[in-house]
Amino acid sequence: MKILRSFKPLIDGRSQVLILGSMPGPEALRKRQYYGFDGNHFWTIIPTLLGQSKPATYEQKIALVKRSGIGIWDVLASCERPTAMDSDIRCPQPNPIPELLSSYPNVRAVFINGRTAHKIFMKHFGESVDRPVFYLPSSSPAHASMTLSEKTEKWRLILDYLEVAGPSKMPRPKEVDLLGIVGTSKRGR
Repeated sequence: MKILRSFKPLIDGRSQVLILGSMPGPEALRKRQYYGFDGNHFWTIIPTLLGQSKPATYEQKIALVKRSGIGIWDVLASCERPTAMDSDIRCPQPNPIPELLSSYPNVRAVFINGRTAHKIFMKHFGESVDRPVFYLPSSSPAHASMTLSEKTEKWRLILDYLEVAGPSKMPRPKEVDLLGIVGTSKRGR
């Protein structure tokens, strides 16, 4: 089976939050674009949170997240995965996330996109990350138990950590639940 490799991190000195996925899917890898599958909700959720219209091109999408203080990477550096489903991930090798964060001290919080990414992150890094870590429901259309509107509301927590957007108007939930209830982790209280 072919070994899949993640992209380089999309992060710079302006980044205030880091969003971690698991591993780009087949279409994203083919296009060489984060969240490159058109059905993924990521590029709908982020502009909505920021009060922006959805960018038309990948270059515009990248410019939006960069100027808004959002970094993007994946928990995994490489893995085997015969399908687009995270449940099919085999032989996972993590990215050096703590090392990345030590190079970007302005990153205030880490947000993990989806259950599998969160599980792998906690297994490899657990308490070794010195920032608040939050689980968010997957932006994948495979996570169909939640509507796009519900996902967007859960993702609103990101705004609390972005100076550009200011704090969200929603109260912060109290704890993380891997079954889909999003909130602050023990490290994020």
